[in-house]
Amino acid sequence: MRSLSYLEDRMTTQQVKPHSKTEAKKRQIIEKSLVCFVEHGVSGTTIEMLRDATGTSVGSLYHHFGNKEAIASAVFIEGMKDFGTLALTYLSDLESKELPLLEKAEQAIKVMVYANVDWISKNPDWARFVFQHRRIVSQGKGGDVLKNDTTSFYRKLIEFKAPLVEAGLLKDLPIELYGSFISGPVHDYARHYLAGRNAVPLTEFREVFANGAWDALRAG
Repeated sequence: MRSLSYLEDRMTTQQVKPHSKTEAKKRQIIEKSLVCFVEHGVSGTTIEMLRDATGTSVGSLYHHFGNKEAIASAVFIEGMKDFGTLALTYLSDLESKELPLLEKAEQAIKVMVYANVDWISKNPDWARFVFQHRRIVSQGKGGDVLKNDTTSFYRKLIEFKAPLVEAGLLKDLPIELYGSFISGPVHDYARHYLAGRNAVPLTEFREVFANGAWDALRAG
């Protein structure tokens, strides 16, 4: 099975220290902007609010990101990168283990479900933002960045699952369908839970979601 080489990908920059004070500063701005957006909503947030929340001048905000919508887009993309980092780390950890191929196929599907459950549970505000504001990215300049990141992420998943499909252990389906079976049920429940409509925490059903995805994607 080929190596993921995930540390070389732009989506995994969280795994290494920031290369510069600029990157560290941008990350700080993004995290504090997220808090502001969650509290006031994107439409209700002004650039002055972001200035006060981040402790950064308006000029610096425009220099690093652009306008308010560009900052919101950066928040969305950073959240997706964080999730991608976690998911690829789980897969890389699995790849390093000596397991029977069938067990590795099962665990490959399940750890992707775990990554979804764990990231959402640990980052509820970021998850809410990602669920609600994809249009901000698709309508702005961040759309190309998100598309490239998504393509790179899917390429890593295809690289991992290809030998398992060839071995007849996983169904030969487009990677987008894999994403739907793996994350769709988790995201649907999470939206209701984060909105207060579901009382039982997402983590309580971690294994239920994982088993469901495996049942849907296992071959035979």
